[in-house]
Amino acid sequence: MINNNGSNNERSVKSKKTKLSITTNFKKIIAIAVIIFGLGFLSYGYLNNIVHFINLGIGLVLIGWIILSFSYEKYLKYDIGSGIFSDYIDLIGKLIKNLDIKTSGVVIPPRENLKNGAVFLPLNEDFKINFGLINDTIFFVNSDNKNEMGLILSPLGKSLVKTLKKYGDYEAIYCNCTEHADNNLKSEKLDNIKDYLNYSLNLFQLGNNIDINFSNNDVIILSYEIYDNTVCKKLQKEGLCKKYPCPVCGFIVLSLAKSLDRILKIEEIIEENKHIIIKLRIINEYNM
Repeated sequence: MINNNGSNNERSVKSKKTKLSITTNFKKIIAIAVIIFGLGFLSYGYLNNIVHFINLGIGLVLIGWIILSFSYEKYLKYDIGSGIFSDYIDLIGKLIKNLDIKTSGVVIPPRENLKNGAVFLPLNEDFKINFGLINDTIFFVNSDNKNEMGLILSPLGKSLVKTLKKYGDYEAIYCNCTEHADNNLKSEKLDNIKDYLNYSLNLFQLGNNIDINFSNNDVIILSYEIYDNTVCKKLQKEGLCKKYPCPVCGFIVLSLAKSLDRILKIEEIIEENKHIIIKLRIINEYNM
């Protein structure tokens, strides 16, 4: 069933961006004004040897700088190149190599037994997801059926989702625009998702220019510009991108899976000169 609240969600996301911009600019104006007044009192006090004016000027300058720094509080920095993250990726990479996993990652959206969603790395190409064997506490899926076996990894993008929830900027945009939707409605829903993802990437200063296209109703081609491709180069070199994507691609694919309420298999992730192309295939769990 298609959710008809897409246009409302789109207006909500755009409204958030407008309010954020107005609030940030207002804070900057106030901060600059306070600093100017502070410098004025400081100069007057210094020239006329008035200690109270000097102290007042210093105080106003400090207050202005504090307000100015807080005007950027919603532009959250997210260090995807941290040492801890690199060590974690090295560990996962060694594990994947030791298990000789050749398959691509399968992104499962949040559900009752997986509150943050998951990345399933099947041991076999002809895989099957048995949700009766999967939950948040499982790491390795062991089954009598070899096609059901694999790793269950926590999606790296979940930390970005949690931060958005903390700041009240998380929008659950359900689309279901792959079934029973005409082209106009599908385009409107996709624009809604793109708007949300662009807003989120700009918020974290991670990237921009998200573009999403459907092909044959079950293939999604997504592209965007990433600001820092340091991790991309590392994962590409290790062949891990399409198995266990970085926090940025992970966040995008996880958000898309949640928005569509579909399981997405990562067919390909390519990075060239900070331009990312992600190819996804929609998996119908009812046919598995």
